[in-house]
Amino acid sequence: MNTSMHSSLLFHQTFLKGKPKALGIVLIVSGILEIVLGIVSIYTGALYSLFSGIDFWGAVAYIIAGALTMVAGTNPNICMIRGSLAMNIITAIFSFIAFILVCADLALLNAVNNYYSGTFKENIAGAIAVLAILLILNLLLFCVSISLSVFGCQAVGHESNTPAQVFVVQNTVVSGMHQPPAYPIS
Repeated sequence: MNTSMHSSLLFHQTFLKGKPKALGIVLIVSGILEIVLGIVSIYTGALYSLFSGIDFWGAVAYIIAGALTMVAGTNPNICMIRGSLAMNIITAIFSFIAFILVCADLALLNAVNNYYSGTFKENIAGAIAVLAILLILNLLLFCVSISLSVFGCQAVGHESNTPAQVFVVQNTVVSGMHQPPAYPIS
């Protein structure tokens, strides 16, 4: 393998160290699970995360990032790795925002839980369980997105450090002028 081919695939090898296929699957499955839990949270009384809709549009972003990351892991293309990097940065931001919103929902439901008893308290316990799962899921998504972003940054850094291929075309035009012979005439 020549050096230009080796250096051009170095960025892909760096990206593969982050296990993009496996973590892409984690993003997709977590996105689907978040949509399901978002639907369940409609009936539980979650306020902030439900009104923001982050359980739905954030989950769509996780699924897109997971699919793009899986494709970037199988296809040695710097554009795909850059796209995966961009989507993983966006999903890291979304999961952090979702984490904060779910924490606020949990704090609100915990405060409400202290004032009521009976059947309503059992419903709040179910809501707290769903929100606790969403909290853990968003923390997992944040860690996965950050991990993939780190390996994507390293891969893009390796790609930018490789020298560009330069083709040199030598111009050897022979002019129509009379040239002296290469050896002396006697």
